Amino acid sequence: MKKAYILLAEGFELLEAMSPVDVFHRGGIEVKTVSLDDEELFVNASNGTTVVADLAWRDADFSDADLIYLPGGYPGYENLGKDPRVGELVKKQYESGKLLAAICGAPTVLLKNGIGFGKTVTSHSCCADEMSAKYNRTGRPIEHDGNLYTAIGAGHSQDFSIVLAEALDGDVAKIKKGMELDK
Repeated sequence: MKKAYILLAEGFELLEAMSPVDVFHRGGIEVKTVSLDDEELFVNASNGTTVVADLAWRDADFSDADLIYLPGGYPGYENLGKDPRVGELVKKQYESGKLLAAICGAPTVLLKNGIGFGKTVTSHSCCADEMSAKYNRTGRPIEHDGNLYTAIGAGHSQDFSIVLAEALDGDVAKIKKGMELDK
């Protein structure tokens, strides 16, 4: 069974983080949400909703990660980008050839850590200029270049989650049937 970790920083976008949790569970992919805090499991989304993460950072062993997923949301993506542990983790994940995904403003975490310069990506329009300086930023809903997956924002969370589930060899037919997407 493939394994995915979703990093939750204070101010994350709820839909961008929870859509893959639901889709991955449906597709037979093990998924864990991880609070950036070493002790606190409660993490506040950008809309004020509080989520209980599966793991605190200190309890997460990312060595078995087939996917590291970075949700956006403000100021969530900025909080991800400021944490050196996140930078180290995503760099290691990318360099290992395993899957790395970022949505909305979270692709800026890649930029801040020198990951995948020159690759084709997308991101929220709020960071278009910043991303275009080092990447081929398209502005399309979803992009995939090598082991790097990016999406433009919350409105494409479900589609992005299904693309990632397929990349993780999840049961996409089961996902679509259960969500009435096969009609």
